[in-house]
Amino acid sequence: MDKSKITFMIHRVHQGPIEDKSGTWWLNCLVQDGDNDQLFDEDVPFISFDAAYEFKKHFFKSIDPIKLEFDTDRKYDA
Repeated sequence: MDKSKITFMIHRVHQGPIEDKSGTWWLNCLVQDGDNDQLFDEDVPFISFDAAYEFKKHFFKSIDPIKLEFDTDRKYDA
């Protein structure tokens, strides 16, 4: 497995979209860790209400999870 990536499987949306004070939209989701298969609740950020709602709508018509991968190789300008 590529250790520079984190893989999550989103199985369900519990709540949202909810907007925070900074304008980020969030969905509270049931997430499975791709490395150890543990299930947990996690707030997943989205750039807009429409993006969050489109993601949520997937679970209105399907029980298939959505796979998300995050790159952990971060580079910062100093």
